[in-house]
Amino acid sequence: MLKSFRILVAVFFVAIGYAEGQNYAGPNALGPFRIDADVSMKSLFERLGQASSTTGDVFCYRSKDSKVFVALTRMVAAYDAKVAGTVTLSSFPNCVNRSVEATPDDLAAWKTKKGIGLSSTADEVMKAYGKPSKEDKIEGTKYRWVIHGDRTDNHYTDKKRPELGEAVLVYQGAPDDLRIAEFGIREGKVVWISLSKNE
Repeated sequence: MLKSFRILVAVFFVAIGYAEGQNYAGPNALGPFRIDADVSMKSLFERLGQASSTTGDVFCYRSKDSKVFVALTRMVAAYDAKVAGTVTLSSFPNCVNRSVEATPDDLAAWKTKKGIGLSSTADEVMKAYGKPSKEDKIEGTKYRWVIHGDRTDNHYTDKKRPELGEAVLVYQGAPDDLRIAEFGIREGKVVWISLSKNE
C-alpha cells in the first residue's frame, strides 16, 4: 500500500513538473493583436473600421480585394468584453451568415513578429517557433469553429470545408496559460492563423 502511494506521489510530481515546464513558445502578436497584453476592441475598430454593430461578440472584416479575412472575438464577458480575446486571419471567408465589413487596412501584411503570415510554409513556422505542442489532423468537423456562423441549430452545415486545410500546428503552454496559437496548413502552406487568450 505504501509503495503504491509513493509511486502515485512520484507520478503526481512528475506531472506537475512537466506542466510547469511547458512554456508557451508560439507568437504573442499577429498584426496589431496581442495575447501577452490587452488590446482594446476600440483600438482595433479604429484601425479596421467601425463595425455596423458593436454589440456582438464576433466582428468580421475582409480586405478590399477580398483575398484576406479577419474575425475578431471579444474576451469572455467575465473577464473584460472591451478587450479582444481571439483573432483569426484567413485566406478564405471565415464568417458566414453575418455582416462582413471591408477594411482599408492591409490584412495581408498582418504577420507575427518573426514574419510568419498567410502563405508562409509549415517549415517556416517550425523554424520560427520550434516543434509545435501538437500537430493535429483536420478531420470531420474539427476546426469548423474557424468559420463563424457555420453552425445551425448546434450542428455544423454539411458543406465540406477543404479551405481549412489538412493539418494544424498548435502552440500552447501550461494548463494555466490561456495563450494558444494555431496555424492551419493546406498543401504545406499557412492558410489560417488563430491567436487566442480566451478561455
